[in-house]
Amino acid sequence: MSDWRKKIKDALPAAKLDEPLARYTTFRIGGPADCFVELKDAKELATLMRLAKDLKQPVLFIGFGSNLLVRDGGVRGIVARLRGEFEGIEFLDGERVRAGAAVRVPQFVTACAEMGLCGDEPLVGIPGTIGGALVMNAGTREGEIGPLVVEVEAFDPESLSATKIMAKELEFQYRRSNLEGRVVLGCVLQLKRGDKVDIMKRVQEYQQKRLQTQPIHTYNVGSTFKNPPGKFVAQLIEKAGLKGKSVGGARVSPLHANFIENFAKASASDVLELVSLVQKTVKNSLGLDLELEMKVVGEP
Repeated sequence: MSDWRKKIKDALPAAKLDEPLARYTTFRIGGPADCFVELKDAKELATLMRLAKDLKQPVLFIGFGSNLLVRDGGVRGIVARLRGEFEGIEFLDGERVRAGAAVRVPQFVTACAEMGLCGDEPLVGIPGTIGGALVMNAGTREGEIGPLVVEVEAFDPESLSATKIMAKELEFQYRRSNLEGRVVLGCVLQLKRGDKVDIMKRVQEYQQKRLQTQPIHTYNVGSTFKNPPGKFVAQLIEKAGLKGKSVGGARVSPLHANFIENFAKASASDVLELVSLVQKTVKNSLGLDLELEMKVVGEP
């Protein structure tokens, strides 16, 4: 065991060495992390970040792994995931709700609906965590998380403690924000009061629509590519004749062409080869450049 990993393990006994990351992503793909640790509270987070700085090791934070492709060679350094106290939801006065970064988005939307709070229903089909949703300004055609944000709590690497970022300091755009690269701990969202029955009905309608149009029972990371301005990438991929196209164990979903599925023990290289094929074919046939929405990390 290398010296730096021993120091992490001594300080955080729950840390796992050479841990396969496939089990922590919805793709079920990915090589090992040198060191993987789940952090249950702010004290453990501060301990890890202080050690990582002293040991000069990079830290990659992952959420639910629903927008992530880990390459087959795995990730050097430390991979961390927030759990425990970061999985809490707190209803504040009025129509504001505090959510930890590790709260699953569907769980959050459902909990708010149960309390008669609305405005976030379109997000119910997003499988990831609140933290990941904030960083990428997750959303659907019907709405994004960005406009609901009052404040974000993030980790300050200098003070090794939490700091608040107010809405006016935040920049949300289509599938990106200025939170990229920060360790998001949670947020406060502004919702609206409504009729609980109506809200629950809308939530169920969004869920039903997703069931009918997306391959949610297969291993995938949701939308693979961002929609070009004014266009829907699924239609472009279908037009290029790539629906159902496969490379190794990866294929373009027969149900929704902007989803790539791990249908037969795909490797990350299978997925990336298929991604490249889709990009080249759409560029050659339609003259459009497709930009990845999923994040790719690790070594080949």
